Amino acid sequence: MKVLHLISEKPPVISGFSRVISRLTEELTRMGHVVDVFSAKDCLAKTIGEIKIVISANRIANFLKNGGYDVINVHGHSPTFSDRFLFFSKLSKRKVVYTFHYPIDVFRPFGTLYNVLFERFFSGFADAIVFTTESYFKRFRAPVKKYLIPWGVDVNMFSGERIPHKEYRLLFVGQMRPYKGLETLLKAIRGLDATLDIVGDGPYRARYEAYAKKLGLSNVYFHGAVDDKVLRLLYLGSDVLVLPSVCANEAFGLVTLEAASAGCAVVASDLPGVRDVVGEFGVLVTPDDAYCLRDALLMLRDEAVRKEYVNRGFKAVTKYSWRRVAEDYVKVYQDVLSTV
Repeated sequence: MKVLHLISEKPPVISGFSRVISRLTEELTRMGHVVDVFSAKDCLAKTIGEIKIVISANRIANFLKNGGYDVINVHGHSPTFSDRFLFFSKLSKRKVVYTFHYPIDVFRPFGTLYNVLFERFFSGFADAIVFTTESYFKRFRAPVKKYLIPWGVDVNMFSGERIPHKEYRLLFVGQMRPYKGLETLLKAIRGLDATLDIVGDGPYRARYEAYAKKLGLSNVYFHGAVDDKVLRLLYLGSDVLVLPSVCANEAFGLVTLEAASAGCAVVASDLPGVRDVVGEFGVLVTPDDAYCLRDALLMLRDEAVRKEYVNRGFKAVTKYSWRRVAEDYVKVYQDVLSTV
């Protein structure tokens, strides 16, 4: 089978999108399928703050017409990218699968209107839509074939012998973007007897570093983007992974599974999708509530309490496999190909 994936970010960009497309591609290739991946980097695009506008995508358009693909898998929502290629993929008369990563929950009211437009109009161009969590699978009402395929985790990559330390160590892993809730986390740890390691980069990094300085936080360390070997060591040397996202743009939380594989307890915002993943093994807190988040972090200072959540995490991650993800995607592709 020959498959084309269209996604806004791919390696070497470090992000959740890049992680999932990299691992899905690797597993599909191992299974004998031919996979190509194009991203917004392959387009003429203009970035304005958090907004990326795709202006031209002639290179991808040529592949849509002449690539000989059996299935085109569009990933979104990424306005002006995923919607554009969902439409043009259908015009190419190929079978089209759309992977729903998250709704647009920023730039209101535009984001809200876009979500409605997608469900009522753009979704009709897909032969099937794949959701990563049950919350969004159930919410989506458009008359289209739906499938539920949660993402995976490389347990062996991130597990290992824990790194001893005396202090209470917290960890944040994510892009430096407003919806990730880093300001809320910085507020929550003010005066807390703990260290916070922050992994990730982006246009807002300088802003967060300045904010940490403004709060007088001397226990916060910004590492920037790191490779997986360094990330693994940070997981193994931390007690709690914190995912303090403040809106539904966070709709799964891959880092929570990676951290759980390494023996971290996990605290995450109680958001649709995220709660589907973390609710089984972590502590859920009210989004954008520094006091609630602080209470959770104080609770997990107790090693006995923390150990209980760590053990839940070890058990939960065994259900998430990238090979299983690839196998399930192949079933979706075969299903849409068998439909006239």
